[in-house]
Amino acid sequence: MRMNVACNQFKKGCYTCKKRMPMKSLLSFSFSFLLLSSHAQSSDWQQTVDYQINVGVDHQKNTATGQEKVVYSNHSHDTIRTLYFHLYWNAMKKGSHSFERMAEMGSNYSDLTQDDFGQIDVTSISVNSVPLVMDVYESIGKVVLKDPLLPGKDVVIDLQFTSKIPSCINRAGKNNRSGTDYTFTQWYPKLCRYDKQGWHTDPYFGREFAGTFGRFNVKIQCDPSFTVAGTGVLKNKKYVSKGWEEAGKQTKSTPTVWEFNADNVHDFAFAMDREWRHEQKRIDEIDFHFFYPEKNAQSWKNLIDNWHKSYAICKENFGTYPWPQFSFIQAGEGYMEYPMCTMLEGASDFYSTACHEFMHSYFYGFYGTDENLHHWMDEGLTTYAEARISNINGEVLEGNEGNSDYILYSSFGEAEPMATAANHFQLDFGYWNSAYFKARVFVELIQYMIGDETIRKGFGRYYNLWKFKHPEPNDFVKVMEDVSDMELTWFQNYWINTNQTINVGIDTIQKTNNGVSFTLYRNGIPMPLDVQVTYKDGSTQ
Repeated sequence: MRMNVACNQFKKGCYTCKKRMPMKSLLSFSFSFLLLSSHAQSSDWQQTVDYQINVGVDHQKNTATGQEKVVYSNHSHDTIRTLYFHLYWNAMKKGSHSFERMAEMGSNYSDLTQDDFGQIDVTSISVNSVPLVMDVYESIGKVVLKDPLLPGKDVVIDLQFTSKIPSCINRAGKNNRSGTDYTFTQWYPKLCRYDKQGWHTDPYFGREFAGTFGRFNVKIQCDPSFTVAGTGVLKNKKYVSKGWEEAGKQTKSTPTVWEFNADNVHDFAFAMDREWRHEQKRIDEIDFHFFYPEKNAQSWKNLIDNWHKSYAICKENFGTYPWPQFSFIQAGEGYMEYPMCTMLEGASDFYSTACHEFMHSYFYGFYGTDENLHHWMDEGLTTYAEARISNINGEVLEGNEGNSDYILYSSFGEAEPMATAANHFQLDFGYWNSAYFKARVFVELIQYMIGDETIRKGFGRYYNLWKFKHPEPNDFVKVMEDVSDMELTWFQNYWINTNQTINVGIDTIQKTNNGVSFTLYRNGIPMPLDVQVTYKDGSTQ
């Protein structure tokens, strides 16, 4: 017996009541769904920025010194009079508000010494050859232009910077817990994103990012004992099983320079180590690199041997990876995504974690969603995709696997709204629950309503329409409406913009002449429902 509990709050013809897909184990569950801002579809313009960066790393002093040339193109309809930069490593300064805020959100920094702290200083800056001054407000730098940047015009920014490399206590720094010598993430003065909402000058509290697509040419000077891996295609060297070779030279110069190019990315990250082993797999004309310490070889062997299976699932369900290379790197603090690479400190469930971070190269990487405002569009969709591409043994997924994680994290304390910007969650549990688990369930419920094959088509359409274009929530939902011919805005509004829950269960059961009759109750968010009855003999209907 199958019973459909229809949505009785809508008029006849409601798309929600026309289509359903079977989903077991959804008789009763209760969720909290809070406010999320809705925005119009993404703008018809977006800025571009090209970086040329030369940086020298002094491993004896633990400092970095760099020169940066930036060409910033104003494709907006606005006249820009001020530029803003992220100076992320100033969040690592002792006594900074950012540092104290990260401690309030759950990080334990009580045993740090002066050597553990870091910072970045811009020592000079000019725009179109005019020397200017950068005013610094911890992790944000402000530069007032002498001549406004008009619509359709470019500016050329030249700056120099020096950095004190922190210990690897928040994604970047020296000597991480897995033994990697250096992780350079959020390491250079980076232009803040400008879009239809204006400048995104979010201070850095150790959470999420937003960036502008463009090109990077980065040259890294360091001692030849290091191997360097990260964003982009390596232009002047060749990786070997341990270390590197320099094309056309019998000896390694001291110091040596590594050159990387990356197109259509919104950030650049790299790491350096003396002891990494390196392996490479070529799949569909894409070079997948793996950098890891010998002591973790077994975990990495499983990833290297099976990665082709996960990428095949990814390609079928979420589209082709668009860049020529990707690097899995044992580095960093925690597990963090960057364009064309990921930093993996280490994990007990290493394979799933690596799959998760790779899928960030889609929802964070080439979609370029603003993670500060719409963190769930990256983390939640990535978590949904992770469960699928890590399923290399072909286990049947019911489509509601995210429920248990969501319920678990909801039990740790009062939920915070999904609409909360990433920097403004009071506790990490609230952020993790909203960004990862509520959002994964959101996608799984859409899948429940529109069907497995239709949501696959939806992700294909999302890929074709929105890669490299900074989509927003309405853009994702609109795609799923288009492929399903269903109205989903009601669900988006309930789930994301209210605190109502889905709460369905059995109200009464009565014997009848023909068997059993039962009545279901439903509170909160309306939801199509398939009911499965299990008989005493184990059969179902």
